[in-house]
Amino acid sequence: MAKPGDRVGIAALSGRIDPERLAAGVAALEELGFESVLAANLRPEAWLSGRPLFAGSDRERLHAFHELAADESVAAIVFARGGYGVPRILGHVDWTLLAARPRPYVGYSDLTPLLLALVARTGTVAFHGPMAVDFARGLLPEERRSFLDALAGRLPGPWALERVSAELSAGRPTAIEGRLLGGCLTMLAATVGTGLLPSFEDAILVLEDIDEPEYRIDRLLTQLRTSGQAAGVRAVIAGHFTNCDAGASLIDFAGALGAPLFTGLPAGHEAPNHTLPLGASVSLDVRNATLEVQR
Repeated sequence: MAKPGDRVGIAALSGRIDPERLAAGVAALEELGFESVLAANLRPEAWLSGRPLFAGSDRERLHAFHELAADESVAAIVFARGGYGVPRILGHVDWTLLAARPRPYVGYSDLTPLLLALVARTGTVAFHGPMAVDFARGLLPEERRSFLDALAGRLPGPWALERVSAELSAGRPTAIEGRLLGGCLTMLAATVGTGLLPSFEDAILVLEDIDEPEYRIDRLLTQLRTSGQAAGVRAVIAGHFTNCDAGASLIDFAGALGAPLFTGLPAGHEAPNHTLPLGASVSLDVRNATLEVQR
C-alpha cells in the first residue's frame, strides 16, 4: 500500500505523453503528498527510438518499467497514459519480478491487459484508475478520495448503480458475490486467446470504452461471449461508455450470459473515474443496486 509521503513511480508502456501534461500530472501527484519517480523513458534526458506512436521502442518501454518495478523504495506505480503499446510487450513482462515486489499498479484503457495479467499471474489486486493524464486535467474531489483510499488499502463505500431490464435479475439471489474483473472492452477483446487473462468464471464483470460505434461494441461483446471468455460471469456492470451507443448490445450480451446488467459505475474514460480494485472480492446487492468491496 502507499500513502502521502511515499515514492510513487510513473511508468509509460503505451503512447508518448506530452511533456507539459506529464509535468502537470507529476505536480498534481506531488500536491497529494507523493514523491514522483519517473521511469527512464519519461525522463527529460531520454532519447527514445521507435515510432512516435509509442513512448520508446518495445525494449525501452519494457526495460524502463522493469527498472522501476525493481526499485523497492517505490510504493506504487501509476501509468502515464494509455493509447496503444501494451499488447506488444505483454508476453515479455517479468511476472516473477512483479510478484516479488507487490504494490498497487494504477491505470486503465490500454493498461487493462496488464492489470488483469497481474491479477492472473501474481494473485494480487490491480487498480483500474486515474493515470498521469487524468491528474493533469485535475481530479474531482471524489476521484482523489477514491485514489487515496485505494492506495492506502481503505475500503470504499458502496457504489450506487442502476439496474437495467429487471427481468434479467428475476429469480436471482438478492446478493451476488464474485471477483471484480474487467476494464476497457476493446482491450479485453484484443487479449482473448493470449492466455494472459484470468478466468471470468464467477466474476462481476466491469466494462467501459470510448469512441466506438455500435457495431464495434456489439462485435467486441460477441467475441467475449463466443470465445468462452465470458463464461460463468455472474453479473455485468457498465462504467462510462463515452461517445458509444452500447445500451442494446450490453442488454443482449448480459441476457445471453443469463447475468443481470447494471449501469452507472463511475469508472472509465471520463470523469468521475474512481479507482476500482480488480481481482478483489465484491458483493452486488441486486435489490438495492449497490456494489461493495469485501475485506
